[in-house]
Amino acid sequence: MPSYAVDSTKQPMIATGVVGVVPVWVERPDGGRRPTDEQARDEDTGMPLWTVEVMYQQTLFNRVSSVTAMVTVPSVQEPKPAMLTPITFEGLRVDVRLTKAKQLIESWSADGLVGTPATGRASKTGEAA
Repeated sequence: MPSYAVDSTKQPMIATGVVGVVPVWVERPDGGRRPTDEQARDEDTGMPLWTVEVMYQQTLFNRVSSVTAMVTVPSVQEPKPAMLTPITFEGLRVDVRLTKAKQLIESWSADGLVGTPATGRASKTGEAA
């Protein structure tokens, strides 16, 4: 799965104010998956994982549209971004893959929120494009 670094200062994003817990998923005997009540943790830091909903503009085929995405971030405490305010991430990246139905899926993640104490790993210089 290709992964792309995104310079959060050059890709403006607006926080919607929606924050959620990332659940741990388990395999069912029938081959399906289901979420549990347990919160997932970052493999490197052990911190709880949260999703922060953001809105941004994208251009496809010369058509500009607003898009929402969930960005997964590690944080000791639940992030509390103000609704409809600019938000900046450390180590923002997007993973892209195709589904079996040939649909393009984006999965956003970051090392943490800029200006928020007790978040994920420190940002890495030169990582963003």
